[in-house]
Amino acid sequence: MTTVRAAAAPIGLWCIAALAAAPLGAQVRAPGGTDSTFLLTTTDPGRAPSPFIGNGRLGVVIPPLGIGATPSFMAGLYEDAKGDIPRIVGLPSWNAIELLDGAGRMDSAGADGSIERYRQSVDMRTGTARTSYDWTRAGRRTSVRTETFVSRASPGLAVTRLDVTPRYRGPMRLRFAIAAWPPPKRLALATVSRAEPGWGPKDVWYPGHTVVHSRTATRESGGGRLSMTSTPDGRATTLAQVSSVRWGTSLPRPNVATVASGDTAMVEVAFDATPDRTYSFSQITSLAMSAGAAKAGKQAAAVLDAARGHGPDALAKANAAAWARRWETDIVIDGDAELQRVVRSMLFYLLCAADSGTALGIPPMGLSSGGYYGHIFWDSDTWMFPSLLLTHPDVAHSLVAFRSRTLGAAQANARTNGFRGAMYPWEADERGNETTPYFAVQNAKSEIHVTGDVALAQWQYYLATGDSAWLAREGYPVIRETADFWVSRSTFDSTARNYHIGNVVSVSEGLVGVTDDAYTNAVARKNLENAAEASRLLGRPADPRWTEVATKLHMPYDSVSEFYRTYEGAPDSTLGDVTPMLAYPLGVPMSAKAKRTHIEQAVRSLLSEGEGAMMGSTLLSVGAAELGDRAMIDSLLPHSYQAHLKGPFLMLSETPTNDAVDFLTGAGGFLQQVIYGYTGLRLGPNGLDSTFAPILPSKVRRLVLRNIHTRGKTYDVVVDSRGRRMTPRPARTPR
Repeated sequence: MTTVRAAAAPIGLWCIAALAAAPLGAQVRAPGGTDSTFLLTTTDPGRAPSPFIGNGRLGVVIPPLGIGATPSFMAGLYEDAKGDIPRIVGLPSWNAIELLDGAGRMDSAGADGSIERYRQSVDMRTGTARTSYDWTRAGRRTSVRTETFVSRASPGLAVTRLDVTPRYRGPMRLRFAIAAWPPPKRLALATVSRAEPGWGPKDVWYPGHTVVHSRTATRESGGGRLSMTSTPDGRATTLAQVSSVRWGTSLPRPNVATVASGDTAMVEVAFDATPDRTYSFSQITSLAMSAGAAKAGKQAAAVLDAARGHGPDALAKANAAAWARRWETDIVIDGDAELQRVVRSMLFYLLCAADSGTALGIPPMGLSSGGYYGHIFWDSDTWMFPSLLLTHPDVAHSLVAFRSRTLGAAQANARTNGFRGAMYPWEADERGNETTPYFAVQNAKSEIHVTGDVALAQWQYYLATGDSAWLAREGYPVIRETADFWVSRSTFDSTARNYHIGNVVSVSEGLVGVTDDAYTNAVARKNLENAAEASRLLGRPADPRWTEVATKLHMPYDSVSEFYRTYEGAPDSTLGDVTPMLAYPLGVPMSAKAKRTHIEQAVRSLLSEGEGAMMGSTLLSVGAAELGDRAMIDSLLPHSYQAHLKGPFLMLSETPTNDAVDFLTGAGGFLQQVIYGYTGLRLGPNGLDSTFAPILPSKVRRLVLRNIHTRGKTYDVVVDSRGRRMTPRPARTPR
């Protein structure tokens, strides 16, 4: 991934003017009478980037005009094309709707003519996108309203509703289709030894492809039915998609045609429109994947038939209710409406990309694109997981369950590289295999801190839940095997009587082949210590080598200056690159002076080299909170997110200058400063512990973590001028 730069705002005078982005202002204002902090909206038909919505299993990009084919992704569906690397699949488009008025056409590519009175919104409270406008072409005007949601109540179900009101008398046609995308222009990323300078994200991050095996399109009373089955390149999994297209009985003498050929299944309905009459249409689509085509088709059809029996209104109500249950857990901010909206959008987009029961991690861009090929990085364990752990622990469980499920692949990876235990891949597909492009093979071989990050998330899940049965069954095998890896990977210096870990790629990825990287060694030590403690708790025998290596593992501490260097022998130019993360999330004991020094070093690096990815900078405020320094928090806060916000839908870009959205890694990191920074709370042996005094940014009067979960109980955590209070909530039946 892009080099992690622990970036921050200037510390010397706590002045944010030079680095803070312009305020969001009117671009996210909601109409009167609604809760604007749950609503993202725009009146600009040229808005960019496009938002995505999802239910944690299925995600879709919302087109500017609300209709038309756009990218869509399903969690866990990957291809493995020959010569390429495995990558998440771009689903055949199930929202390929076109509108034709006899003079022009309109779809996801745009409209012939002009668009007026435009408004598009994403209601985060229900996960629903709505678009309305007037379309005018050659003197003909048509009012259009669309609504799309991916059901949180039924994981494989998506619904689009469309109302068209012609203001003219004449012909109108609508096409509803399931349409596969053409094969990508592939690069041999499994073998290419270097990335070409001209390659950009669009050249390498193309989605995986599916090969269509069957398609049908049939007419039914009051509508049509579409189906398609396809298989990802190089994989045996079958994806089945079935759609029911319906229109009202008032549609005047419709002329219906169906097409099922090639990569398309389509139903077209044509009719003569009456001025100012509204015609309503709906498309309900069910998607399922399975090892067998027949099984996948039956699953998709069964869900669709049940959904048709309820109808779009009931499906929308069920979806809203499912989202309402998710929003029972919320982060409420009083005093800064912009920050409230941003925090909610980050939690919303995380929930669009993850769900309970999947045993899958979250790719950096979630289910919004083929960014980073849809691979699972340490982002899932270190950046996104902690923010979900207290807010939605059932969703967080999916992330640690992914690593438990793929432990065998990590053990095989360790053996391939000549080590014992489990070596988790730098980039993983849904099977947990190493899938890093060959041009970044040094990351696959040497950016090994990911193994410690995986183990730390397992331990954090145990601390938050206190579930010793889960620890014995799922968490401990991962912690034990990763600890064995560190014993195998370290070397003993008989002269100095200590251990070293050499030839690693640092968290700051431009540092290649270094020895005793501060973060890598610290997370390895944490892994080894946690393995010994987990063994004690479970009454299992602990390998004495774990404690031996942990105790004697060298850390690059500068005793004269009283801070940690980036790696042993690192030049001053690298100071602050990764060391702020030693205090949080790793909890390395150090003085307040060292914590402050690390943050100041990070800021100097930022000012001299510019911003990097939205990662390390998001956690600096946690360190500032530990120091009790409100001025530092006020300076760091806007810099940790504002420059990364893109467009009216608050999509996060990986860096301020690129268009890699929606960067959920940054969302997870940002939420951690709110959850674990401002509250003064940390996970410890007793669950959620108070470790330092709470502190809020100056503009925030009150912070409430509503309905957070720890050790089988739920609490409201309130931070205000009176301090911090944790109020137990009444017990309720788990989701």
